Amino acid sequence: MVNELWLFFSVLLVFIGLVASQGLLLVVGSLVIVITLTARFWNRHAFRKVTHSRTLSQHRAFIGDSLEYTVTLVNEKILPLIWVDIQDQFPEGIDLPGAHLRGSGAELTRQHSITASLLPYQKVSWKYTLTCTARGYHRIGPVRLRTGDIFGFSAAEIRLSDVDHVLVYPRIVDLDQLVLPEEHPLGQTRGRQTMVQDTTRFLRLRDYSPTDPMKHIDWKATARRMRLQTKVFEPVVSLNVLIALNASTSEHAWQGSNRRIFERAVTAAASVASFVANEGYSFGLVSNAVASFSGRWLSVPLGASADQLSLVLEALATAAPYVVTPLVDVLRGESSLLPPGATIVLVTGVMTDAIAEEVAEIRERGYRVLILFAGDGAPGVETPGVTVYRVGRALEAFDEHDTVLAR
Repeated sequence: MVNELWLFFSVLLVFIGLVASQGLLLVVGSLVIVITLTARFWNRHAFRKVTHSRTLSQHRAFIGDSLEYTVTLVNEKILPLIWVDIQDQFPEGIDLPGAHLRGSGAELTRQHSITASLLPYQKVSWKYTLTCTARGYHRIGPVRLRTGDIFGFSAAEIRLSDVDHVLVYPRIVDLDQLVLPEEHPLGQTRGRQTMVQDTTRFLRLRDYSPTDPMKHIDWKATARRMRLQTKVFEPVVSLNVLIALNASTSEHAWQGSNRRIFERAVTAAASVASFVANEGYSFGLVSNAVASFSGRWLSVPLGASADQLSLVLEALATAAPYVVTPLVDVLRGESSLLPPGATIVLVTGVMTDAIAEEVAEIRERGYRVLILFAGDGAPGVETPGVTVYRVGRALEAFDEHDTVLAR
């Protein structure tokens, strides 16, 4: 509207100058017309043959990894850009040391700003070291480009919808740091005897240990040797493990979500997945957590392929602390599809009566259940016959670093 007024008054000045034979009015009016039309032409064609691109050295990483990140702007025409402002939406969870990042007012969103000028047929690149500080599916973009004419009368802008992403896997912790070595949930490592045994395949006898089940004591051998003897069975060759992640961190939905505890649970689930993958087990993942940019819960079917761990870690990377359905409903649907003798590792930050009842039902159907409790203190609900490993304290060291930022 302002440009239209300037053009109207400049034409009026030219007309008056011609009628009144006033050379000064004629020159001023003509000059304003030229400037206004030039500015309009400049703004209309400023972004023609201008391309913006981003380059990432890789799109998958772990927390703490550094990636090469490059922003490139190319002007492939004779008309220069006197100034150009690049404003790229940049998420939390990844940082650009040395770059200009500022909040945009939207939750968990920042703006990466670059201001520069481009000569005709010039290409400019900005290189950064991108640091992954939190797990999640982090989207970079879309970008807004702004520029103005040489006289500063007006500005033009365009929005480009191209989006890049970085998938940051959750932290993996050695199970030795979460539970005592002699209490490995899925068996001991480094060549020691596994806790998961096939009770139909007797191997040998040995002296009784307080951690051995009473039902494995051989009373006849004990009477002969005058000391307690326990049976040792061959380890299970193939073990099916379903990792069940509970996204709820409170008993009731109206109590909200504790992101600190949720992150602990995700870290514990990823650590279990890494452990069973290294042991060669067949495993999968299920959770009532919402996947990023999706309204469905997480589900990775059982498998033992070379890509299985990547699939599970990708699912956990996108997990957001929002519950779409109670975990009990998810477990009822998934446990019916498990092969006989499978092990369910329940990772949760809260224990409820409903979960305890479902665990009891699963055990009655012949499945083994282990619980990794990632909450503070001890579970408030008892689960008779089920071993509970309290991993919350071991994960406290990562609380301030691992804030969930998956969107």
